[in-house]
Formats: sequence, structure tokens, C-alpha cells
Amino acid sequence: MMVKDKICKTLRKDIILGKLNPGERLIESALSENYKVSRGMIREALALLSNEGFVTITPHKGAAVAKISTKDLEDYYGLLAILERKATELAVPTLTEADIEKLNGINNAIKTAMNSDSETKLQDWGKLNLSFHRYFWDRCENDKLGWLVEIVRQRIFRYRYTLFMITSYDEYLQDHAQIIDCIKNKDPKNAGQAMEMHVQRALNVLLKFFSHT
Repeated sequence: MMVKDKICKTLRKDIILGKLNPGERLIESALSENYKVSRGMIREALALLSNEGFVTITPHKGAAVAKISTKDLEDYYGLLAILERKATELAVPTLTEADIEKLNGINNAIKTAMNSDSETKLQDWGKLNLSFHRYFWDRCENDKLGWLVEIVRQRIFRYRYTLFMITSYDEYLQDHAQIIDCIKNKDPKNAGQAMEMHVQRALNVLLKFFSHT
């Protein structure tokens, strides 16, 4: 892992766990001394975290930990629940036995990743989970719907990363399994409802977490 990535990982974790508070200034010189790297390296790491929504960078003022907006959280996840439900409903009639096997394979891979001791398991979980959800956007036969889901998900990257660190993975795997069962039963409506509840579960976990931070 590159030095910049290690710095990003540490800062990201400290922000999520509340060691660095919303609005707290991130001073390049202090971070450079703390991590024993150049200020240029710190600047690159902060720029990346800014793109992810963890940090805000203001010209002539510098960087600070981004503040949390529960209103944004509710708005984005509410919209995501509607969009992903519709994508799932549209995709289910097109899915075959081979698709069901692939979705089961992704879910099993998530379980394996989360039971491992790999230091990249959170990233692995994120990629695999995204693959599961993307399966429905790609197969819903509505390119604009998939495009909208992508836009919303880009806006909630910070929240999703937080979710990976605080959530119960077993519950999410069970949600995925329920969605797959609905596909087996050729039941688009219940599959869509299961997907909506799955997204809503994530929102509820985040709201509870941020209410105590």
C-alpha cells in the first residue's frame, strides 16, 4: 500500500470513529510532522478525502473535517431506495438461473471477505457489495435509471464507507439472500420491496450512529 493510501486510510478511520471531529481543522504542517511525510503527500491525501466527502478544502483557509448533514443523508438514501427498488423490479424478469448463481457467488464472496483477516477486507466488501447492486442497474434495461443510481451513490460515498465500518454484515447478507429468493420465485414486486428495505436498513444504521457522534 502506498504511503498516501495509508495516510488516507488512517485519517478516514479517525474521522469515522470520531477521533477527528466535524469542522476540525486539518493543518498540513502538523499532519506532516505526525506522519513523517512531506506536506505535498499530505496535500494529496487531503485532496482524495475531499473527493470522498470526508474533508472540505476552502481556498486561503485550508482543510477541515466535513460536517455531517442528516438531512442530506435522509434525502440521498430516500432517493436511492426508490431508484434501486425500481431497478430491481425491472431487472428481475430478465434474470436467468445463471444470473442467480452469479448473485449467490457475489454474496458468498462477501461473506468470505468479511471473515478474512485481510487489511483490505473493507475495500473488498465495498467492491463486492457494489457489484451485487450494480447487477440490477445493468439489467434493468433503462440506462438513465442506472445513471441516476450512480450519481446518487457518488454523493453518499462517505456514508457508505462509514457503514462498512459500523454495520452488521450478517444482516446485509441476509437481505441479499432474500432478494435472490424473490428472483428465484420470479417475483419482481417483492424483490423490489426487499431492495428498498435493504437500503432503508443502511439509512437507519447511519442515522443511529451519527445521532451518538
